[in-house]
Amino acid sequence: MHAIALGLTALLLSASAFAAGPPPASAAPAPAAAPLRCAEDAEGGACVWGRVEGFDAGAVQVRGLHVALAGITAPGRKDLCGAKSSKDEFDCARPARKRMGELVAKGVACEILDVASGQVWGRCKVADGDLGRLMVSAGLARAAKDGPYAEAQKQAVTAKRGLWAADMVLPRDWENARRKAEDED
Repeated sequence: MHAIALGLTALLLSASAFAAGPPPASAAPAPAAAPLRCAEDAEGGACVWGRVEGFDAGAVQVRGLHVALAGITAPGRKDLCGAKSSKDEFDCARPARKRMGELVAKGVACEILDVASGQVWGRCKVADGDLGRLMVSAGLARAAKDGPYAEAQKQAVTAKRGLWAADMVLPRDWENARRKAEDED
C-alpha cells in the first residue's frame, strides 16, 4: 500500500510539472523550494499534505479534509475581544486568520493524530515550522491544557503578544465584564 501511495505521489508530481509547461526562455530558473511532505511513519500513520484550500484561525482544509490543529484553541469568528482603554470591541479571530493565511500560503503537511466525533485532529507543519506552535507563540491562539505548546504560550504571555497584550480583554473575560456593566445600568 505504501508503494502504491509513493507511486501515485510521483505520478501526480510529474503530471503537474508537465501541465505547467516549460518556463519562458528569458526567465532565469528560480531555486525550487522542497514541497512540504509528511515524515515516513513505520506504523502506517495517516498524513495529508499540499496546498491549503481553506482555513480559519484553528484549522486548515487540505485535499478536501478539514483538519483542526491539535493542541491549540483559537478564537472563533463570533468571539469578540475588547480594549480596556477604549472599551472597543473587535473580532479577535481576525489577526489569527490573517497570520494563518500568511503561514499556510506555501502549503502544509498535516499528520493526522485523531478522529473523534466527526472531527479530524492533526499536527501541521508549514515552511516556518510547527503551525500550532507558531500560532501560540504569536499570541494568536491558546495552548490546550496539558498540550505541547505550554512553553510557547508562556513566552507569548511574557512578551504580551496578541491575545496577551496588556490592553486586551479576552472573549470570556470581555463577556463577563459586559454583562456586569449591563447589570449596573
